[in-house]
Amino acid sequence: MKSIPIKNGILHLAESKAICPLCKINIPFDKIENKYQKSSNDFIRMKCKCKKYIGITTNFEGDYIAFDLKELKI
Repeated sequence: MKSIPIKNGILHLAESKAICPLCKINIPFDKIENKYQKSSNDFIRMKCKCKKYIGITTNFEGDYIAFDLKELKI
Protein backbone atom coordinates (compact mmCIF):
# COMPACT_ATOMS: atom_id res chain seq x y z
CA MET A 1 0.00 0.00 0.00
CA LYS A 2 1.24 3.44 -0.86
CA SER A 3 0.45 6.36 1.41
CA ILE A 4 0.55 9.80 -0.16
CA PRO A 5 0.18 12.94 1.96
CA ILE A 6 -2.27 15.42 0.47
CA LYS A 7 -3.74 18.66 1.74
CA ASN A 8 -5.91 17.92 4.80
CA GLY A 9 -5.29 14.17 4.80
CA ILE A 10 -3.57 11.06 3.54
CA LEU A 11 -4.40 9.08 0.39
CA HIS A 12 -3.93 5.29 0.55
CA LEU A 13 -3.53 3.38 -2.72
CA ALA A 14 -3.71 -0.42 -2.93
CA GLU A 15 -1.18 -2.25 -5.10
CA SER A 16 -1.10 -5.54 -6.93
CA LYS A 17 1.51 -7.74 -5.31
CA ALA A 18 -0.12 -10.75 -6.94
CA ILE A 19 2.64 -12.92 -8.36
CA CYS A 20 1.64 -16.29 -9.77
CA PRO A 21 3.09 -18.95 -7.44
CA LEU A 22 3.59 -21.28 -10.40
CA CYS A 23 5.19 -19.17 -13.16
CA LYS A 24 6.21 -16.04 -11.15
CA ILE A 25 4.45 -13.56 -13.48
CA ASN A 26 3.08 -10.37 -11.91
CA ILE A 27 -0.68 -10.00 -12.44
CA PRO A 28 -1.68 -6.37 -13.12
CA PHE A 29 -4.06 -4.48 -10.85
CA ASP A 30 -6.47 -3.76 -13.74
CA LYS A 31 -7.19 -7.44 -14.41
CA ILE A 32 -7.92 -8.20 -10.76
CA GLU A 33 -9.89 -5.20 -9.51
CA ASN A 34 -13.18 -5.59 -11.43
CA LYS A 35 -13.42 -9.34 -10.85
CA TYR A 36 -12.69 -9.01 -7.14
CA GLN A 37 -15.27 -6.25 -6.61
CA LYS A 38 -18.00 -8.34 -8.29
CA SER A 39 -17.17 -11.40 -6.19
CA SER A 40 -19.12 -12.16 -3.03
CA ASN A 41 -16.30 -14.37 -1.66
CA ASP A 42 -13.08 -13.40 0.09
CA PHE A 43 -11.08 -14.60 -2.92
CA ILE A 44 -11.40 -15.05 -6.66
CA ARG A 45 -10.26 -17.84 -8.96
CA MET A 46 -8.39 -16.59 -12.01
CA LYS A 47 -6.58 -18.19 -14.94
CA CYS A 48 -2.96 -17.08 -15.29
CA LYS A 49 -0.98 -16.76 -18.53
CA CYS A 50 0.58 -20.14 -17.70
CA LYS A 51 -2.94 -21.66 -18.18
CA LYS A 52 -3.23 -22.66 -14.49
CA TYR A 53 -5.88 -21.45 -12.08
CA ILE A 54 -4.73 -19.45 -9.05
CA GLY A 55 -6.51 -17.76 -6.18
CA ILE A 56 -6.32 -14.03 -5.52
CA THR A 57 -7.25 -12.28 -2.28
CA THR A 58 -6.23 -9.21 -0.29
CA ASN A 59 -3.90 -8.96 2.68
CA PHE A 60 -4.49 -6.82 5.77
CA GLU A 61 -3.08 -3.72 4.02
CA GLY A 62 -5.49 -4.03 1.09
CA ASP A 63 -2.95 -5.22 -1.49
CA TYR A 64 -3.84 -8.07 -3.84
CA ILE A 65 -1.86 -11.29 -3.36
CA ALA A 66 -1.96 -14.62 -5.24
CA PHE A 67 -1.87 -18.17 -3.89
CA ASP A 68 -1.99 -21.71 -5.19
CA LEU A 69 -5.53 -23.11 -5.09
CA LYS A 70 -4.17 -26.51 -4.05
CA GLU A 71 -3.26 -24.94 -0.69
CA LEU A 72 -6.88 -23.85 -0.13
CA LYS A 73 -8.71 -26.31 2.11
CA ILE A 74 -12.38 -25.59 2.66
